[in-house]
Amino acid sequence: MVEPPESAEPAESAGPPESAEPTGSPGPVALPAGLAEEMLEHAHREAPDEACGIVAGETPWSDGGQALRFYPTKNAERSPYRYLIDPEQQLRVMLEIDDRDEVVWGIFHSHTHTPAEPSVTDRRLAFYPGALYLIGSLMDPVTPHIRAWAIDGSEVREVELAVADGDRRGSSAD
Repeated sequence: MVEPPESAEPAESAGPPESAEPTGSPGPVALPAGLAEEMLEHAHREAPDEACGIVAGETPWSDGGQALRFYPTKNAERSPYRYLIDPEQQLRVMLEIDDRDEVVWGIFHSHTHTPAEPSVTDRRLAFYPGALYLIGSLMDPVTPHIRAWAIDGSEVREVELAVADGDRRGSSAD
């Protein structure tokens, strides 16, 4: 079982991530507002620990695929500084995504006290190079937000995220 990335390690610094569109990306990546709300609600419920989950899509985000549903998962680490998607839940979610002929569109986790930027640990343990890494920051409880990152090896780029109303095709509860 492949472990998802962890987050928020203090003191380590690889420098700031680049803020740029990935090559071939035509513009902002759309995230339905309903899915963004689900992710931030999950993050608030799990606080003070980091929350995590998986976003399914019709095709990869980098190919213009849309996010379809969010699968909130347990943080097996139960930590405010690290996360590990519960392996049993990860397997269940991956099988369901496969059964629906969908893909892992994104990996979500929250940072409870730090900005929505990938930590050194997040970068090192980014095992899904085709997935969009969505980080929700609860650092400012009044205005929590999500930022998106493409992480492939040592290359880390911010991807412009447009949270928009519109066609929300379903959630993991459907």
